[in-house]
Amino acid sequence: MEDRRTVKTKKAIRESFLQLLKEKEVQQITVSELSRRADLGRGTFYLHYQDVFDLYEKLERELFDQLGGLYDEAFPSEDPLDMLAFLNKTTEYLKDNQYMLTLFVKRNSPTTNQFKVFFKEKVMKEWQLLNQRHMTENEQIEASFVVSGVVGVLEEWIHEGMTVDAEKLARTLYELLLKLE
Repeated sequence: MEDRRTVKTKKAIRESFLQLLKEKEVQQITVSELSRRADLGRGTFYLHYQDVFDLYEKLERELFDQLGGLYDEAFPSEDPLDMLAFLNKTTEYLKDNQYMLTLFVKRNSPTTNQFKVFFKEKVMKEWQLLNQRHMTENEQIEASFVVSGVVGVLEEWIHEGMTVDAEKLARTLYELLLKLE
């Protein structure tokens, strides 16, 4: 367990980083600039992170870990209502983390593609657990299609400022997924 000073320092670094990420691309952010913004010395930054890219990757990994946790809580399951519960939790999580997501899920960013790969792997693992066999080529294409569609809708929702109610979006995605079965 980290002490309160460490938690407070990391929070200041992360908040400053997210502010800078709103203004410029990650490769344009320097440790000096980030440290000044966080009102910390560069050495303090280096106690916690190797460089700006390490910080970015850790924040991104945290995001994927939390989304993966939501997925793992809901699946594997044969109950279609678990999909609705998962979609509700996911859209609420995205809404609660809107600020960070807006910065990480920029159009054509590597993170967006990673979302697709991440969820496709989760879906394929779940499918294999339920069916006790490897997916056929057609089933893999179908999984890719579904994941790309759902992630694409979520990405668009993020870019458009999440104006549609999270629960309504989850319900709509759920109904669309039911039509595919």
